[in-house]
Amino acid sequence: NRRLQEMLQTMCRARGAELCPVDERYCIDNGAMIAQAGWEMLRVGQVTELSQSGITQRYRTDEVEVTWRD
Repeated sequence: NRRLQEMLQTMCRARGAELCPVDERYCIDNGAMIAQAGWEMLRVGQVTELSQSGITQRYRTDEVEVTWRD
């Protein structure tokens, strides 16, 4: 997704980071990325009750609060 890569590039530049997008051949399923994020949250004890969880298809990457990292 070119628009997503543009957004990520902007966010990386603002934070002094480098964006390293993978080849399009490997961008076919977000399941592994979602599972990894869930694992990282569980690993540090961050659990969301099912009644408090939900799905937002158009969730913006730059709006995600990462609470399981320093």
